[in-house]
Parts: sequence; C-alpha cells; structure tokens
Amino acid sequence: MARPRSFDPDVVLDKAAEAFRAKGFKATSLPDLEKATGLRRASLYGAFKDKHALYLAALKRYDATHAASLAAELAAAPTGRKALERLFELVVGECGESSGCLMANAAMERAASDLGAERCVSDNRKRVEAALQAVMARGRKDGSLKGRGDAAVASRYLFSVVLGLRSLAKSGCTCAQLKEVVRVALAAV
Repeated sequence: MARPRSFDPDVVLDKAAEAFRAKGFKATSLPDLEKATGLRRASLYGAFKDKHALYLAALKRYDATHAASLAAELAAAPTGRKALERLFELVVGECGESSGCLMANAAMERAASDLGAERCVSDNRKRVEAALQAVMARGRKDGSLKGRGDAAVASRYLFSVVLGLRSLAKSGCTCAQLKEVVRVALAAV
C-alpha cells in the first residue's frame, strides 16, 4: 500500500514553476527540481510521472494563478485605460527579472515542438486576450480608450505588446526603453 503524500502539490508545482522559469525546460535537471521542491526523484515521479508531466502541471498552475491575479488587477482599476496602464506597469516591473515569465518562456522554448506546452500557451493567450478585450470594452464605454476598431484585434495587439516587452527585457532593453514602447502602445488604443 502506497503512503499518503506528505506535501502540498500546489506548493511543489509553484516551486517547480520557478525552477523551470529560471532555466527553461531543457536546462532544468532532475537535481534542480529536487532542490527546488525539496522532494526526491521517486516522490516527484510518483506524484507527477516524469519531468514533462511536472512541467505541464507547473505551467497549468502558473497560468491559473497568474491569470487570476492579472484579472483581479485589471478589474480593480477604475477605468479601462488605468487597467492597461497597470498591466504594463506590472510587465515593465518584471524587467529586472532575467528569467522572465514562465508562460512567455514556454511559448518561445517549447510551444512549437511540444503539443502539451502549445495547448497551455494557447489557453493562456485566449484567457488573457479575453480579459484585455473586456478592458477595451470598458475603456471605450467609460471614454478612457479610443472607440475605433475591433476590440478583439486590439486585445490581440496588446497581448503581442506584452510578449514583446518580455522578450525585449530578456534581450537587455532597459526599463526606460520598455516604457517608451508602452507609451506607443497606449497611444494606439
């Protein structure tokens, strides 16, 4: 009879997500994951099957927690424009973190060759674009954002700006340079 788990799977997934975020899927070794989670290989494999399954579970957990947090931040803003300003403030605020966003990293490193990662990335994109579309609609209604063009296309554009900012930050752009990009993006919507 198997012993009951003596760890919180969500805590383990959060720690694994940080390890994968720091090094990427390929470069993160089992010893890295053991160190990050505090679990031995047998426990990790017993709970999550293998490194890939752990990665996908960590991606899904990361998406769920970060998407919910982002949605709350956007909803709390008094206007659509203030919501977008807050979004970009959060993204630019991450510019000092060289390891970036786990989901953006997954899009660049794994999505083209890993169907599970591609699904996670695609689901995340759809959720974030829907949140941005709601922000666009709210901003157009409250008058803080321009009322022209398709809100779905505008939300996809804003999502691409977020990914671009994260990529630029990883490639050495300064926070000041990222803020210049944000000014142009906000002027466009």
